[in-house]
Amino acid sequence: MARRCMRLVEYGKPFQLAKEEVPTAPKGGAVVKTEYAGVCHSDLHSLDGDFRLLVPMQTVLGHEIAGTVHDIDSGTDFKVGDRVAVYWHGGCGDCSRCQVGETTACLKNVKHWAGINEDGGFSDYVTIPDARLLVKVPDTVSMDTACLLPCSGLTAYNAVCTIMPTVQDFVKHNADCAVLLVGAGGLGLWGVQFAKQLLPAGVRVISADVDDEKLAAAREAGCDDVLLWGKDVDDAAAVAAAQKVCGSLGAAVAAIDFVNVPATFGRVEKILAQGGMHVVVGLLGVGASGSVPLMPYVLSRHQMAGVLMGSLPQLKDLMALMAKGKVKPPPISHHPLEKVFDVMQDLKAGKVKGRAVVKLSASM
Repeated sequence: MARRCMRLVEYGKPFQLAKEEVPTAPKGGAVVKTEYAGVCHSDLHSLDGDFRLLVPMQTVLGHEIAGTVHDIDSGTDFKVGDRVAVYWHGGCGDCSRCQVGETTACLKNVKHWAGINEDGGFSDYVTIPDARLLVKVPDTVSMDTACLLPCSGLTAYNAVCTIMPTVQDFVKHNADCAVLLVGAGGLGLWGVQFAKQLLPAGVRVISADVDDEKLAAAREAGCDDVLLWGKDVDDAAAVAAAQKVCGSLGAAVAAIDFVNVPATFGRVEKILAQGGMHVVVGLLGVGASGSVPLMPYVLSRHQMAGVLMGSLPQLKDLMALMAKGKVKPPPISHHPLEKVFDVMQDLKAGKVKGRAVVKLSASM
C-alpha cells in the first residue's frame, strides 16, 4: 500500500509529489491516516526558507493534522480507527516539562515537530513518534475543524488565556473595558470567539484589520466593533479611533497582535491602557525589529508576552470547549493535496478568507 507525499525539494518552489510505502507505528507511537491538514502561515515560512535551520529538505510540511489511527503500538489509550488530532509539537517525552504536556519547553530541547523537522500532514499517512501527542476528537467536532485546533485554534486560545488575568484585574475596578485583537484572519476569528467565551461578560472585543471583508467576518464572529487600518490610516488616526470604541478608559486593557509586524507592534503600544497586556503572536514580521520607547514603556507599566501555540493539556481543554458547540470555526475551504502549493500562494497573497485545509482522499 502506498501513500502520497508532497516533499519540499527547493525553498519557494512547488513540492515534489512522491509515492511511498505506508510506514508502521514506531515503539510508543502511531501512524495516522490523514483526513484533513490545515494550511498555516507557518507552512509558508517553512516553504520560503524562513525556518531553514529547522526545516530540512525533503520534509513533508503540514503540521495541522486530523485523521484516524491506522497503526499503533500496544499499551496506549488509543485503538485503530479512533478519530484524532495531532499535537504536533513533541519533545523528548521524558523530562518534567514533557511529562505535564509542556513539550514546547522541553528541557532537553528535543523537537519532534510534525510538518517542520519531521514529516507532516501533506501526506496520506503520517508517523507520530509518541502516541501521547494524540487527542481524541469528539463526535460533535468535524474533522476539518479538528485539524485546525492544534495550531491556529490552540494559539488563539492560549493568547486569550494569557490576557485573562490582566483583563479580570481591570474589570474589578472598571467594568467598561475593551480588548483589541489585531488581524481578522483565521487566528483572529478564533480569537474573537474565545475572547467572548473566556473573558468576563461585558468586556468589549475590538478587531482591527486592513481588509473590510475580514472585518465583516469578525463582526459575524461576535466582535463588538472594528477598526479599519488601511494604508491611509496613520498612528494618530488609529489611536483616536481606538479611543472612541474602547469604553470609558479610552484605551485597550489588553491586545493580541496576530499580525506582529513593526507597524502593528508600535501601534498597539500607543493604544494600550496603563498596566495593559500586549501579547504578540503573529510571525509575519519574520526577522524585523519592533521598538518601544523604554521610559514610557516602564512608566505606563505595560506587560508583554509572546505566545507560541499552547500546551497539550490546553489542547484537550480546547477540544472539550469545541465539543460543546459554542465556538464555530472560521470559514473553511477544502482543497486537494495536489493543489497545496497553489493554496499557499493564495494565502501569501491574502486571498484566503478564514482557513484553507487539504482534504485527503480516503482511497489510495
